[in-house]
Amino acid sequence: MLELQIAAGATEVYLALQPPVGVPVSFDALPARRDGEPTHVPSVALLGELIAAAHTAGLTVHFCADAPVIATEHAQAWRAHVEQGLTAGADSVVVGTLPAAAWLAGHSDVTLVAGMPMGVSTVTYAAHLRDTYGVRRIVLPHTLTLGEVAAFCDLDRLQIETPVQTGAGLDCTRCRLPDTPGIGLGCRAGFTGNRNGDPPQDLGPFLDGASDCALCDVPALIDLGVDALQIPGRESPNLRQNAKITQMYRRAVTGHAARTPMPEVIKQIDRVELMWQMGWMPRLCDQQRCRFRDTPQQRAYV
Repeated sequence: MLELQIAAGATEVYLALQPPVGVPVSFDALPARRDGEPTHVPSVALLGELIAAAHTAGLTVHFCADAPVIATEHAQAWRAHVEQGLTAGADSVVVGTLPAAAWLAGHSDVTLVAGMPMGVSTVTYAAHLRDTYGVRRIVLPHTLTLGEVAAFCDLDRLQIETPVQTGAGLDCTRCRLPDTPGIGLGCRAGFTGNRNGDPPQDLGPFLDGASDCALCDVPALIDLGVDALQIPGRESPNLRQNAKITQMYRRAVTGHAARTPMPEVIKQIDRVELMWQMGWMPRLCDQQRCRFRDTPQQRAYV
């Protein structure tokens, strides 16, 4: 996965480590498996190898410790977990709660990132995290408009990261309504339900979590001052397809730097990528799944 992402043009990667023995919960924003795929590096030794390989290729490495809740009885184990990531060479720690930010605020060698579970939806909140806890990067929540993104980019001494090409649709990706017995991440798939023994009814539009595209708005995001575009990959069931997504966004970034109009960049992609006609167009363009545009998806956001 790392080799493919490097080849595709990624400049940063997120890594997460499986929790220590005896801790029944994840210390980051994902469970141990999602859609049947593992989300955690299985050992500290492998974590160190991955970080070293990423650094050799010139990539920045973020260590995920952004669990939306950290129980008091697991606080010490969480801190030790984070220390393992830093010792392995991670460049930053992604946190998901205010207590976690407070625990690391006095750690002068730690670069803090406020992850999506932090829910930073106002510039005042972002400035507070910067000034009080020393947070240096904010991961914006889903379904912001370009104008709202611009307001965050106007803040001094804060890097801004926004998700692109990832499940969002009508929900914030923090929903815990179950669509699979025992699993609470209802936003990853359609929600089905039945009543009085009737056949299951597709309630997908209520918790629509399909991918939304931001490819056409890459130039606008760059011009606003966004520092990083986030593409999910930790639980990707198709490593090559996920790398292709990264490669397409890299084409958009490179094309904008070369002053190539975005329609021409897309024409170039269309000429060389079968995935564009077979998957991207019908799933995203034809369905108006444009993350930052005024679409039915954007208007129906919950």
